[in-house]
Amino acid sequence: MNHNIFRIQALSLTLIFSLVSSAAAQTSGSFGSGQASKAFKCSAGAGTLSRDQGNAILAKVQETYSKIDSIQGRFLQESYVAALDEGEESSGEMVFAKPGKMRWSYKDPRPQEVVIRDDELWMYQPDKGQVMIDSVGKVLMSALPVSFLMGMGNLAQDFELVSACQGKSGAILSLIPVDKTGKEEALEGFVLLVDGEKNLPKGAKINSVGGNVTAIVFENQQVNGPVVNSQRFVLEYPKGVDILDRRKTPGS
Repeated sequence: MNHNIFRIQALSLTLIFSLVSSAAAQTSGSFGSGQASKAFKCSAGAGTLSRDQGNAILAKVQETYSKIDSIQGRFLQESYVAALDEGEESSGEMVFAKPGKMRWSYKDPRPQEVVIRDDELWMYQPDKGQVMIDSVGKVLMSALPVSFLMGMGNLAQDFELVSACQGKSGAILSLIPVDKTGKEEALEGFVLLVDGEKNLPKGAKINSVGGNVTAIVFENQQVNGPVVNSQRFVLEYPKGVDILDRRKTPGS
């Protein structure tokens, strides 16, 4: 299997944020030293919150987020692929719009674009001159966190609170997916970072069963800001790039 495709598949077990890591690692075998992952550390001493306090925060986040049409801003990300023992830090801009749309524009360490709309995922890697198209269901082993961010999921229904604490960047809620179907879940854990003043998601940390980890923190969030039109979720790319359409089945 192509090394880059393997990395894409391994990272997709965590969350869509990790799909765009390159074949060449920026760091090796490291996670936890970056700004994104540090945001998920509980404060020492009086940082622990009760289960009731955690569930109350969770309910407020769901209520606030259900009334929002769009969010845009910057993000910092730190990801680790266990199978390759490789990690990477990246950053860029994101926008979510309900229902079911998101775009991640990676700026560092290299430009890349990821768009989700109409249950499809489009990814453009300029340095490779390649566009990958796939169905979201095929790429994401677990779409629960993504569904919430795109306004199609419910935190209280899809997850159970395990623990809660207060960190320097906000409230930290550790969640596990609720088994409704008997199907094995790819997520081992989902940690939500919450802005206590705005009751909004400020970041997410995903642990997959395979040991992959992704931490992402949002900055300068604009809620229902400048009009987010549908054109924002149309991926543009130059003529002549290689297109890998994984929606197609052999013989189609």
